[in-house]
Amino acid sequence: MTFESWKSDFLSRAAAYGVSPAILTEVSPYLITAQKSAQADMVQPEARKTLQHYIDLTVSTARIAEGQAALQKHAEIFDQIEADYQVDRHVVAAIWGLESNYGSIRGDVPVISALATLAAQGRRAAMFEAQLLAAFEIVTRGIKSPDQMLGSWAGAMGHTQFMPKSYIDFAVSARNGRPDIWAEDPADALVSTAHFLVCHGWKPDVPWGRAVQLPEPADLHMLRHLPPRSQGGWARLGVRFMDDDQRTYDSKLILPGGVNSLAFVVSENFNALLGYNNAQSYAIALGHLSDRLQGAPALHFPPGGDARGLTQAEMKFIQSRLTTLGFDTIGADGFAGPNTEIAIEAYQAAQHLPVDGFAGLSLLKRLQST
Repeated sequence: MTFESWKSDFLSRAAAYGVSPAILTEVSPYLITAQKSAQADMVQPEARKTLQHYIDLTVSTARIAEGQAALQKHAEIFDQIEADYQVDRHVVAAIWGLESNYGSIRGDVPVISALATLAAQGRRAAMFEAQLLAAFEIVTRGIKSPDQMLGSWAGAMGHTQFMPKSYIDFAVSARNGRPDIWAEDPADALVSTAHFLVCHGWKPDVPWGRAVQLPEPADLHMLRHLPPRSQGGWARLGVRFMDDDQRTYDSKLILPGGVNSLAFVVSENFNALLGYNNAQSYAIALGHLSDRLQGAPALHFPPGGDARGLTQAEMKFIQSRLTTLGFDTIGADGFAGPNTEIAIEAYQAAQHLPVDGFAGLSLLKRLQST
């Protein structure tokens, strides 16, 4: 479907959903292709870099220092967040840091154009069309006009990069007014972020997760698919924690970089971070930045991990080759989702390999040689 065909169809459906003719007339000139959005969707760093490289990129010495300064400068609003929402200030500051470098990079792409571009591409059409309708609602309520609604290539806005639907559903004001996540003062955006986390299940005084060392040998498939358990439960399975945190909570084990990278146990608060961006590397970077802001040491990755992440073409090859070999990935789009992980696990088990479900360079080379 061409962009213009999608646009005509979507405007008809938006009218059927109840968007007024006046609003459709107002937003229609902004339903145009944003080239920055079309290109960036194919090279998302959290999907194309290794976990180690992504952490190095996002949790830099400069970002840690700037975050600690921001925590001091805005101590009053962070005090309010912890009192009203019981969300650790360092977590909210970490989101602010990753999303807009503490407000310095909030995006200059017209949000409606960005969302229209991504919806018309079709890969995640339903999601981006829902975001477009939420953007139309922001215009309808008189909160922002289409030309004032600027953000990232993916349509996220303000200090903590709320998508339009997140603004409609979760934005709150720090001072009982209309939430203004676009203002120079970050208070509304920061409070809205804490409210978002609470609405996504955030629990006070529970770590997001911790790096762990696995026993050798380890049944990776079993460990990765066990239900959440306590620190003692993990210890009885030979999993060794890298710190002495004694707080009580249940956690699940993940291997986001495969068997040759770090292993983590993550709590339900990790799932709340995934609500912000459903990529494990992103949530780990958020959690780790929040730890570093309060003085924790850097993560130390073991030697032997992948030198780089896979390209989209390489991921498509893995998916296609696995399907040909009888391990169906249910499509080959170049993005590793749950169906691809299940297929990789089945292939690894059949080949008597460590079952980490990870699409990395070693799997690519093995499949290229079969």
